[in-house]
Amino acid sequence: MLLRLLATATLCLSWRAAFAAASLTQESDLELANDAVLADDECAEAGNSDCALNAIQIRGQSKTSAVEIESRSSYEAEAGAESEALNQVSEQQPLTPQEEKLGAASIWNYRQNCWTPCNKQSGNCENFCGPGNACCRYGRSGPPECTGVKFWPSMSFHTCVIGTAPLNPNAIAPKRLESMADAHPSKQESSAYYKPENLLLTKPSTAPVLSFYVYRAMSDSNFPPENVNAANLDGVMWYLHNEVVVYTPRKFDITRILRFKVTYKAPEPLFDKDMNFGVRYAFDSGRCTGPGNCNADFKKYGYFVGCNYVWQYPTAQFKDAVYYPNSTWYSFPGPCSDRDYRNHDTSCVQQDPGGACSGTPSGQGDCTYNYEPAGEVKLDEIVGMREDYTRFVGRGGREYVRGLDMGLMFSFWNFKQNVQANERRVAQAR
Repeated sequence: MLLRLLATATLCLSWRAAFAAASLTQESDLELANDAVLADDECAEAGNSDCALNAIQIRGQSKTSAVEIESRSSYEAEAGAESEALNQVSEQQPLTPQEEKLGAASIWNYRQNCWTPCNKQSGNCENFCGPGNACCRYGRSGPPECTGVKFWPSMSFHTCVIGTAPLNPNAIAPKRLESMADAHPSKQESSAYYKPENLLLTKPSTAPVLSFYVYRAMSDSNFPPENVNAANLDGVMWYLHNEVVVYTPRKFDITRILRFKVTYKAPEPLFDKDMNFGVRYAFDSGRCTGPGNCNADFKKYGYFVGCNYVWQYPTAQFKDAVYYPNSTWYSFPGPCSDRDYRNHDTSCVQQDPGGACSGTPSGQGDCTYNYEPAGEVKLDEIVGMREDYTRFVGRGGREYVRGLDMGLMFSFWNFKQNVQANERRVAQAR
């Protein structure tokens, strides 16, 4: 049902070593003892690349092997609102060679929030976005010119994209603003707003490029996986079992699981610590809430992807997640991670851009991961709900009752602490 991806396996630190080194928020540099760096544990012995134990993984490239992983993600369904408060256009970074190759030079007001300048609507907006271009929002339904867009400069708000509308040779370029050298990004003066203090973050990293799938439990609404948490297959099934189907109707009106293919390259300061992943941070409506000081860590180590086993730091309170043995959660820092979606603006998007970027990530501080939609599956299909959900509830059915450890007129979620039963549930979603 859901595809599996061939990816590069990475080894895990033992719990004791990882717990001592799990936080990047200490004032002093994180130093891993030699014995900790060399340590293996039961998940390494099992050869399971899902084992992102305590958000720390040994570099050990010479020890890695190609294995099949099911890296589904879908942990929390944040209902963050898009920030539409943008009335000014700020100076932007010069295009990278990859962006030039994708055709970004044809986009006016590159990576700006186009919602207000384009009359607060999706669609053709060539007087702001450029001839033939449109103002669109990633993951949202829209007019035809927003369908089939292949290149998204930003995925957190409405942005100018290369649309599918016919070119209009009479389109008028926007007036030059004081904060811009030119409205056309390819002609702008070189003035990058992302200026990390750690110079290692300005260069491509030497870390390996990793590819895997992540998944999110969602309602019928769409929003991108930036400044959110995600999970692998076991992790999303644990989340559904413990936080969603225990409510009637389902929490957040979740109806499906979305899959994304992620390509990731760790930033050099983190990789120099023998780590590919960092601490898995929590996000609330797009704002990073810790543990620790997210913003300080992103400035020091770059916008790294975080991960952890659900039952271990920093979510050790979820002890029964061990019954979904490989349950793993991830975090993906996006722009303006120090504030919620409603308070995003152009200034923070450019100075605090997050790690998402187009093409293959370079591992520079602000270009650590790329993702693309890779399908979805309806929750009813996974659990075998053969009748209308509302009708099922109306006749007294319940998917899962916590106190009974089983459903009413429904058996898919029965016996939450039975590892074999959970493995069957996970297998059903594949």
